[in-house]
Amino acid sequence: MEPPATTTPANDQETQRVDWLDGIRGAAAMFVVLHHVWLAVWPAFPRNTGPWWVGWMLYGHLAVAVFIVVSGFSLALAPMRRGGSLRGGTRRFLRRRAWRILPAYWVALIFSTIITGCLLQPQYGISALTRGFVVHGLLIQDALGSITPNGAFWSIAVEWQIYFIFPLILWFGSKASIRAAVMSTVAVVIVAHELAEWGTPLNKIGHLSPQFLALFALGVLAVHLGHGDRAVKLRRPLMVTGLVALGGFVIVAAVQGSVWVVDRYFWVDIIFGGGVACLIAVMYSGGAVRGRRLLASRVGLRLGLFSYSIYLLHGPLVGVLEQHVFGPMHLARLVTFGLLLAVGVPAILVLCYGFHLVFEAPFMRCRDVSALRAIPIFHILSPHRRRVGVSGAAAAPSDVVTAREAT
Repeated sequence: MEPPATTTPANDQETQRVDWLDGIRGAAAMFVVLHHVWLAVWPAFPRNTGPWWVGWMLYGHLAVAVFIVVSGFSLALAPMRRGGSLRGGTRRFLRRRAWRILPAYWVALIFSTIITGCLLQPQYGISALTRGFVVHGLLIQDALGSITPNGAFWSIAVEWQIYFIFPLILWFGSKASIRAAVMSTVAVVIVAHELAEWGTPLNKIGHLSPQFLALFALGVLAVHLGHGDRAVKLRRPLMVTGLVALGGFVIVAAVQGSVWVVDRYFWVDIIFGGGVACLIAVMYSGGAVRGRRLLASRVGLRLGLFSYSIYLLHGPLVGVLEQHVFGPMHLARLVTFGLLLAVGVPAILVLCYGFHLVFEAPFMRCRDVSALRAIPIFHILSPHRRRVGVSGAAAAPSDVVTAREAT
């Protein structure tokens, strides 16, 4: 593991790595886990029927907004260092993104469908499960209705679709400016939202969560604002803007309540995510040193390393623990909640880390078919591998890249 990043943007350009981003991913992933633990015990969303002091766990949706901003920021780092161009073009970018996110997602989809059909929702028939599996496998669950085998999967489709628009944002930015490209994207998103308010059939636009495209673009803008000489001058106003946005959400949520906030998630996402983008720009410019050190701590880096696996797998595991382990004990809700946190969450993290090692890590090291050679099932199924294993001459494939490669 690399040491915590306390570098300036200039040094980041040399290393092409911003370690504290892993801390943000890890924190966001754990927030989603806590949200689903809370939801399993007090399932009256969007009303908060639990203790007031855990009411903040109701807003797990905002962790997805953070993920999207971080995604836009991290994917824009390398292109912005090259003047806004994708190395190898759009086709290479999409191919590498597919190898990065789809294999682990598809495996998690298989696990989730089996767990849902056998343990969580056995009343679903084969037909409904099959439709849900196909719809989610094609990443069109935000456009077509079906049962969901995993409540966290909706955002994977949204982000996958955003990847196809990202090259257009960069292209527009190279022709005009990044600020113009981002502001135009945000404007288009707002117009789309207003059209969705007109009702059927335009209301289906809202199912695509268009605000996340705006948040992704704001993540791209954060790279631009946090880079260069101007970044130091912008640090204070960006910090103030970010804190006001996040503090404003806290005040509004406390005054208006969760039902009001959830009903207005489009605008809440943009304001909250915009605030996160401002703070990320501040950190990228070299500010918020203590915050960066905390995010780049050993725990932050470790959680961030397998945050994607945590996100993919935790939902059905929480469901199994609640329905088949702690639920049948008929304990007080608060006791069940405590057991899920103290016993369930550590167990879930262990399982998710194992999933990461087997089904995610190989595709972090190598973004092509050769990554399949690192998956244990490949060694079991491949006759060639079995022969090599018998002869005692097995060796790691020489074409696997051992270091992360910038997109």
